[in-house]
Amino acid sequence: MSAKDIIANMESLYDEDQRRVLMGFFKTRHGEYGEGDEFLGLKVPQTREIVKKVWKEFPLSEVPELLINPWHEVRLCGLLILVAKYEKLATKRMANDEAAIHERNEILAMYLEYAEQANNWDLVDLSAPKILGTWLLTTQDEGTSEQDIKHKRQVLDELAQSDNLWKQRMSIVCTWKTSHMGDPSWCLRYAEIHLHHPHDLMHKAVGWILREMGKRCSIDLLRDFLRQHAHEMPRTMLRYAIEKMSEEERKNWMRVPQDFAPARNSKANRFAGIPIPDFVDMIIMGDDEAMYYLLHDRLSYQLRNRFETYKNSLYDVYEDVIDDFFLYLRERGSYPYQTLQRIKKQEAFESWLLNTFRNYLNNRAETEGGIVSSRLQGNYELRSQVVLEMDISDEDKIRVVSQLIAYAHQVFYPRGRFILLRSLLSMLNKQRAVPNKEMAEALDMSYLAYRVTLHHMRQNVRLFRERLLKGESLCLDADHQLMADSINRDFTHLYPTLFRIYIECIDTLKTSTAVKNLRQQYLEECGFAVHEPDTDNSISVRISYFWRKLNSWIIT
Repeated sequence: MSAKDIIANMESLYDEDQRRVLMGFFKTRHGEYGEGDEFLGLKVPQTREIVKKVWKEFPLSEVPELLINPWHEVRLCGLLILVAKYEKLATKRMANDEAAIHERNEILAMYLEYAEQANNWDLVDLSAPKILGTWLLTTQDEGTSEQDIKHKRQVLDELAQSDNLWKQRMSIVCTWKTSHMGDPSWCLRYAEIHLHHPHDLMHKAVGWILREMGKRCSIDLLRDFLRQHAHEMPRTMLRYAIEKMSEEERKNWMRVPQDFAPARNSKANRFAGIPIPDFVDMIIMGDDEAMYYLLHDRLSYQLRNRFETYKNSLYDVYEDVIDDFFLYLRERGSYPYQTLQRIKKQEAFESWLLNTFRNYLNNRAETEGGIVSSRLQGNYELRSQVVLEMDISDEDKIRVVSQLIAYAHQVFYPRGRFILLRSLLSMLNKQRAVPNKEMAEALDMSYLAYRVTLHHMRQNVRLFRERLLKGESLCLDADHQLMADSINRDFTHLYPTLFRIYIECIDTLKTSTAVKNLRQQYLEECGFAVHEPDTDNSISVRISYFWRKLNSWIIT
């Protein structure tokens, strides 16, 4: 039979009553996911019966005519013919046959080319596991090479990153086959990638595939995945994933509070689903992106729980603390990553990291706790507390400014230090500064996060200023005491001192390259590096001018 014969045969089986049922079941009304799909009213067993009769002799070149047909059942027929042919060619006996390999590749290429024609969930679910899933499992004599896995992952990543809902569904549904054969890695990877997908159909698909992975591979693997991600999983996805667990365990998982974090970038993350031992190897080899992903995505819930215990004793919000923790790990003299080589079981890495974070928070809380608690108890309205400025001598103002800058530089973490120095230089320099939105992007922050950080920093600077005006002394370490003494001795040359510290501070940022590139861009466009003095006149600073600008900055 030709494609035209099959279409004519299927059209002759038209059933209006069944058609209306299917049109409602597959959501074909305006605004629904199957909008515009047309049905003949055939049941799936009827379509399978046709496929059973024709697939062996049906030419592959005729299949596209079925795949582009407007009738839903005809497209299903074309997909099932591809499934039957592919499964036959992928049997153990034909796995290494050159002709079979060539024809399998042709079928796979055709399936991917016409993937958008599988435009409803049944078309995807009846074809993707049998074609893409079988392809993921198919190996030649030499086994599965690293290059082969990389190529397969690239193909599925392209589907996952597509704007097409049905291609995205293919990338997760096809892993049913790999889990069924005992390989959970594909399921875990693409379940993590689609964790924040906005569509209900994807929530159901991911939950279903996770449930099957737990049943076919290991229920403990499923529990590990839920411990990491239950807080951020849509409730439908979570319900599907735990459906086969005991009633008591299901209730416990459903009690996990949901964290409504913003959706991640749709780009598939190359670290999703990688086992912890592999993470350890990557990090020891110096892959900072792997550690950054682990902190921000994979262990976010556990890290946030530890942060909640200490947050009332810390300056910064969670996101800033995590970024600073990353820098702490990378910049400590002992280079803590290397201690991982002494961990006998690499699976203990998560425990090591979480304990290190707890100790880090404890140390920060001891340093910052007293100031933060006084901030929480006190009145933050400067106008009601401020000492009359007419009673403050210039010498006292210089003392307050020098101590204030040194102390703020000491207690703020890299990004906060940079933003502080940038703000102080902006007060003194008449040049046009880089817009905050561009600077936020260079610092790898959202504009909102940048504004929040700036606001919190101003509040803290205001508090430090109040304490100094009341005669309290802030605890400076030796290096920052030298900084304060230097500023106090030669206040008129405050600008070059701040500029030197500002340039040094850039190198402490994980985004230092992006910040340097932005400064270079403005140097080329405007003829000067941002904040660098354009004339000798801008170097000399008067205390009255700076004091007025500083107070105006921390009040607004």
